[in-house]
Amino acid sequence: MMTIYNKQEIAEVLGIPVFSTNNDYVDNYEEISQTHLDALKETGHNPFMDTKSWEELEFSTKELIEKYQVKKGKILDVGVGLGRLLSSTNIDMEKFGMDISLPYLKQASKLNIECCMSMIEDMPYKKELFDVVVSTDVLEHVLDINLAVKNIFSVLKKGGIFILRVPYKEDLQAYLTEDCPYKYVHLRNFDEHTLICLFEKIFDFKVIEWQTVGFVEAEQYLKVKPFPYNKYLGKITRWYYNQWKKKDIKTYK
Repeated sequence: MMTIYNKQEIAEVLGIPVFSTNNDYVDNYEEISQTHLDALKETGHNPFMDTKSWEELEFSTKELIEKYQVKKGKILDVGVGLGRLLSSTNIDMEKFGMDISLPYLKQASKLNIECCMSMIEDMPYKKELFDVVVSTDVLEHVLDINLAVKNIFSVLKKGGIFILRVPYKEDLQAYLTEDCPYKYVHLRNFDEHTLICLFEKIFDFKVIEWQTVGFVEAEQYLKVKPFPYNKYLGKITRWYYNQWKKKDIKTYK
């Protein structure tokens, strides 16, 4: 079978190909993911968000994936985490997941998701491989957002769909306090205008639908004061997607 990767892995751990070397950024998120997994094992709950909000956000994203799925196509989850999103979505597509946390990938790979360990900046997949790419709660974390977006779009087929979820107008002050235990958490915030400028002005894609979903105000596990955690849910595709006869697509002129 032809490989889906355009480079040779540097290692293989638990059957998962590894394409990025360890650094302080990777180690930082390994620590966060392990804290997450330990809390789930001990309490059964996400320590960073209440269960109701977590499920609401996932449901809203699953609706978009199911709406824009491509039968018998390929879907990639960039920042697949535990694999909850792809494994619980009703789609008939080959499922692939990428993350920088091996503890997460160990769990996701058990859910019929073909996984690899890589930073987005080291994107290992072949060009124009996927019909749909989804990324939830990731772009606020990356070091080089332009390179990350460029690499994500490079593996998306012409006419493909990118489904994105990021925090909306989030106050980043909480991540700058001495009480925050991690160096890297959220590094930027977003609104619809910022995203439209990023995707349409810089990358010549077309934003065709966006919505705000959910609102969380709860004590955070990061040992900071409560703060709003609104979510932006967007979807972008190449300009020529609007040539498809989809009457339910909302477009920006």
